[in-house]
Amino acid sequence: MKTKLFIILIFFIVLILPFFSFSSLAKYQFENSFLVARLELDNTPPEIKLLSFSNTNTQYPKYANKTHTITTRIQIIEDYISEINLDTNHIKIKVNDKLVSAIFKKITCISESEHIYDIVFTNVSSDGDLSITFLEGTAIDTSMQNNSEKTFYSNILIDNTAPVSIFSEELISDNYSKGTIKVNESIQPVNGWDISSDNRILSRTFPNPIEYELPIKDFAQNPASPLVSIKKASNIILEYGAYDAGTNNTYLVTLGSIAGEQVINSDSICKTEALFIRTSGSLNQSSLKGRAFLYTYYGEGSSGTCKFTELRYNYGYNPLSSWRTVNKENLAYLSGKIFTEFGGTGVNYAAKGGSNPIPEEIAKQYLYGLSGISLSLDDYSEYSVVYQIYIKGVGWLPAKYNGQETMYRFDKPFSAIRINIVPNSQRQYLVDYWNAGN
Repeated sequence: MKTKLFIILIFFIVLILPFFSFSSLAKYQFENSFLVARLELDNTPPEIKLLSFSNTNTQYPKYANKTHTITTRIQIIEDYISEINLDTNHIKIKVNDKLVSAIFKKITCISESEHIYDIVFTNVSSDGDLSITFLEGTAIDTSMQNNSEKTFYSNILIDNTAPVSIFSEELISDNYSKGTIKVNESIQPVNGWDISSDNRILSRTFPNPIEYELPIKDFAQNPASPLVSIKKASNIILEYGAYDAGTNNTYLVTLGSIAGEQVINSDSICKTEALFIRTSGSLNQSSLKGRAFLYTYYGEGSSGTCKFTELRYNYGYNPLSSWRTVNKENLAYLSGKIFTEFGGTGVNYAAKGGSNPIPEEIAKQYLYGLSGISLSLDDYSEYSVVYQIYIKGVGWLPAKYNGQETMYRFDKPFSAIRINIVPNSQRQYLVDYWNAGN
């Protein structure tokens, strides 16, 4: 009996009970959710973006050479960066799309949050259009995705080749010469010279012979120094000669040439005792002035007389501390022309002149006279006068101009001199050329 009732109860529970519904008597019902995993799907690889190119050639920023420093600013577009490889294995410098050598100076992080960097390099070789390439793997995100290789063009022309030029001279009206410099590429304007619209031809006029090197630069700052050599012009004429006590000769030369060159090349102890100068042409005859220091062993305040010209000369500046006008004072005839004489011949001969005769051994050492000189112009608005003296055993002293004194030592007279009249804008070029030993 009991067994039968147990079987009926089991049948009721298994087959019938599931079809009944019950109302919950609970006040609250709860629902629970559980986070098993968070999945971030990143299908976009890192991207390198160019922000700017800059160049230390600030005057002409679209040109550069090996001396200039170039900065490339980039940004890496990626939120989840795993690795950044800004190094020479991943960054390549190209010129005309060909790999070239360069020196990386530094790589600087400008903003960590925005991933902005400056890549600074210099000493770029070759000639052509500059570009920079970032290889795959320069930036890697947390999903291990690499950036794609990318090349950025800078709009900067690399130019490491100096300009090549040709100079020519043409005699024009009023005995002026026109100097022309033709260059194989565009160059920067040069002070005192006219330049063509394509920046390839320089020109200017000259009133007298002159020779010097003119510094020029192309837009990439590559220098060249074409030789300006004017020989035909004669609008301004300056003649001068140094009297050589050893040969008793005065060799006359014109603007820029060396008076006394024969003394430089000889073993004679004789130096320049007297200097003769004259001007002609369009230069006003009273505009050039000079003063010279004449060293003697007769003592301060002494004087003498030139045995050829009978002109009187004094110890110290002639006359002392004053300027002598060329073509107007202390005139002497030489080769049928009138010159102004500075100093005098026959200085410091043994037992001659002054109150204290000079011993023979002293005379053999000091058979000369002019130690220093200054030259000036009345008007410097357009031209300058440049001059330089040569001291035996010392060489050429630094060139002077416009009234500056040039002297090595009172008792060390000069052997040779050169003088020139030069447009003001070209003065420093001539001074530099002479000082370089040309």
